[in-house]
Amino acid sequence: MRDFLFFVESRDRFAVGLFRQFRIEETPSRVLIITPTLEYKRWVLEYIRARLADYGKEIMVKVKGEEKPAGEEVLREGIQEKYQFENFVVGSSNELAYRVCLEVSANPGSYSPLFLYGGVGLGKTHLLHAIGNRATTMGYRAIYRQANEFSEDMIKSLKQGRVEDFRRNFSEVDLLLLDDVQFLSGKERTQIELFRVFESLQRKEKQIVLVSDRHPKEIGDLSERLISRFVSGIIIEIGLDEETKLSIVKNKLILFGLPVDRKYIDYVMENTGYSVREIEGFIKTLKLTGIREDKSTEGTKKEELLLSLVARHFNLKPEDLKRDTKERKVLKAKHIAMYFCKTLLRMSYPEIGRLFGKLDHTSALYATKKVEEKRLGDRKFEYLLQMLEKNLKRSLGLV
Repeated sequence: MRDFLFFVESRDRFAVGLFRQFRIEETPSRVLIITPTLEYKRWVLEYIRARLADYGKEIMVKVKGEEKPAGEEVLREGIQEKYQFENFVVGSSNELAYRVCLEVSANPGSYSPLFLYGGVGLGKTHLLHAIGNRATTMGYRAIYRQANEFSEDMIKSLKQGRVEDFRRNFSEVDLLLLDDVQFLSGKERTQIELFRVFESLQRKEKQIVLVSDRHPKEIGDLSERLISRFVSGIIIEIGLDEETKLSIVKNKLILFGLPVDRKYIDYVMENTGYSVREIEGFIKTLKLTGIREDKSTEGTKKEELLLSLVARHFNLKPEDLKRDTKERKVLKAKHIAMYFCKTLLRMSYPEIGRLFGKLDHTSALYATKKVEEKRLGDRKFEYLLQMLEKNLKRSLGLV
């Protein structure tokens, strides 16, 4: 399969992004491409005739569902075929998670439990399904559930007097893939049943992969024994750096048939945060509306634009940064905005204070020093600032 994608990339480096959306199986003599719809199949067939006729292997194209291997439904439960390792965009911020998941899919039990965590829309669920898809093609049985679905299944089995069937269903798999683990918070009976399943799978040296939006120790109302099990394996945080975001933007522009030129790339980069879901939703809308020239921002001062960009990164409104609050998320964004007003725009402390509605400059001075100190001692925070700084410089025309 890597040979086929490498060949496509050598002919058309942008088209390879679209091909990664498909399931591709390659043997020494044949390539099988499985597309989600008939329209995609027609496009692939036409592209092959025009650009890839000399690949040297038989290339077959099928629509999902045209051909299912015998017993496939027994091996997989809840797994979505569209999520594959081949269409996951890999970058420096998620490469470790990608490689470990790849190993887990081929050798279930090698890293169990595996706990992935990070913000919304960073590809955690994609990796869960990719593990399941790869593992089941190798004959392993995998089951995917969101934590809420796991809880609902448990409650239903209790009401029907079939709790033993419930336990057996989740304990007799090679891979248990559990998503949105943070929603186990406060569900005491669900936690008890998950603990039993967890212990059963671990005794059999099976694979457990858990996904959450936060570290297991930061999930409230979770039993200590579950936390201890979650942290007993490998814990990996997934992020999204500027370079990977750029690759995702190009990939999605190709997928939705939009030009992959500087105008479109910059427009998407500047108007989206660090969430794959947000990027995809924005591009879907962009296909319908086209690029909108925002006349309202003409003549906008750079400091106001900076506030808007920082606020957007933290999913806040610009006015949130100017209000008095002790909310940690808002304070963090406000301090970072003040810091960049000083370091990028060279504003004086009194000017920064007035911008944020303060009567004196001491708050701006305090915020700037606090960010500088944290930047020196916190590598994760330093990484965040580097990404933000690069994005701000480009958007503000400082590069």
